[in-house]
Amino acid sequence: MKKIIYLSILLIMPLFCISAINDFSYDKIELSENFSEIDLISNYIDQNEITFNELSKNHLFEGNIELTNQISVKPNLKFEDVDWGAFAWGFCCFPVGIFTVLINDKKDQKSKDSLWAGLGASSILSSLAYFGVYTYLIMYSYTYY
Repeated sequence: MKKIIYLSILLIMPLFCISAINDFSYDKIELSENFSEIDLISNYIDQNEITFNELSKNHLFEGNIELTNQISVKPNLKFEDVDWGAFAWGFCCFPVGIFTVLINDKKDQKSKDSLWAGLGASSILSSLAYFGVYTYLIMYSYTYY
């Protein structure tokens, strides 16, 4: 019975953690302003019946329009955006990083993402190291008791 209770708690706990995260928020006024600028451009295109090439060569829009035929995926965390302190907490000592970065309300989302990136890098490097040591031990038939 204890195993069933512990297993159910273990399976249900991530749902509570995920449901507590509410990172989606938006400013309705700012979105309206951005869409009004797009509507102005759309109306200008409709009234003058011009193509994208003509529009991009126009001095009013030069350098401001970056449209492509493909949908590009931009990473959320760029190299220059990394909070190296939070990355180090994730890379070197994740349990302490939970208290210094994740639970700290003063840290922004980039710091928290940097912590997770550090944990991921640490996990990958340590698994490669363990695999290398294990392979070396098997190849040379060392046993360590």
